[in-house]
Amino acid sequence: MEIVVHRNDLVKELHLVQGIVERKNSIPILSNVLAEARSGELRISATDLDVSLRCGCAAQVATEGAVTLGAKKLYEIVRSLPESDVRIQVQKDAWATIECERIVFRMAGLPREDFPSLPEGKPAKAVEIPADMLRVLILRTKFAITAEDARYYLAGALLVLDKDGAVMVATDGHRLAYAQRPAAMKVPEGMRVLIPRKAITELERLIEGEEAVAFQPGDGHLIFTAGGRTLASKMVEAQFPAYEKVVAVTGDKKVTVGREVLQSAIRRVSILSSERGRAVKLSLAEGRLEVSASSPELGEARESLPVEFSGGEVEIGFNAQYLLDFLSVVGGDDVVLELKDAESQGLLRPAGGDGDYRYVVMPMRF
Repeated sequence: MEIVVHRNDLVKELHLVQGIVERKNSIPILSNVLAEARSGELRISATDLDVSLRCGCAAQVATEGAVTLGAKKLYEIVRSLPESDVRIQVQKDAWATIECERIVFRMAGLPREDFPSLPEGKPAKAVEIPADMLRVLILRTKFAITAEDARYYLAGALLVLDKDGAVMVATDGHRLAYAQRPAAMKVPEGMRVLIPRKAITELERLIEGEEAVAFQPGDGHLIFTAGGRTLASKMVEAQFPAYEKVVAVTGDKKVTVGREVLQSAIRRVSILSSERGRAVKLSLAEGRLEVSASSPELGEARESLPVEFSGGEVEIGFNAQYLLDFLSVVGGDDVVLELKDAESQGLLRPAGGDGDYRYVVMPMRF
């Protein structure tokens, strides 16, 4: 194998696969990327056996061939090179020589035959999803995905597609984020898939700067294609919790407050919140919303925000970080806060905007 490729093009593609490769070295080949040269292109593939990514860039191919090389070190090497053409030559013993101007590296690789086979998509069966819409759905829900792999049925985001648009839902059992966006799509009835957490992260990177993404489930995998790159993830066979009743919850005490004002107040008072619980208390009364936090070891803080409210009083505690996660992605100038009592979940949503975005948070005790 012998090719010439521009350094910047190669860096971009190698950067994309860094989140895919297996770093624990339980299976050495999974720390490598597969580099294949053919038909004027260098194709790069990476997998951890659950999630895989195929990408590539234009190249001058003198000799076709393939090799696997350490993903992290190859990326570090190419990134260190000047912005010029890079020549890569691979010998039969899987040693690769990387040259750029007066710089020469030699890397030990592994045979292409050791690399796992990756799932292939069938473009004719794919559903086209607007990339901007999918990007918003991911942004507004991914932070609510549980970090506990043992709860595999929650370790991802549920994507629901129909002819009128898309819905994405994520929860960790303490909070739930629901986002819906309208769009005209050619979708079979009742398409619901659970996308694993790692695949969500890589999908967000895949669609950056793209106009559309082609999606298709099948053969135990979810396959997304955008801009000539293909992301595949094992399908999670699990029953996602029934979210419809949760997002339908409302509170009889509703108040509209400035997003940035509320965000700043929570950030300030949570400085003195308990390190373990990170709890802040919201006290809603006529004409004001008070945000407070206290800790026996640290002290206490409170900030009063003027609001238009004349209903009954309520005090309720929430995890400060849970509220900040929502406020950092909701956008817009104002948010609506709906509360019932100290024992019931709270609902936050944007005041206006296209689509439907709801965030349900369970209360904390003080």
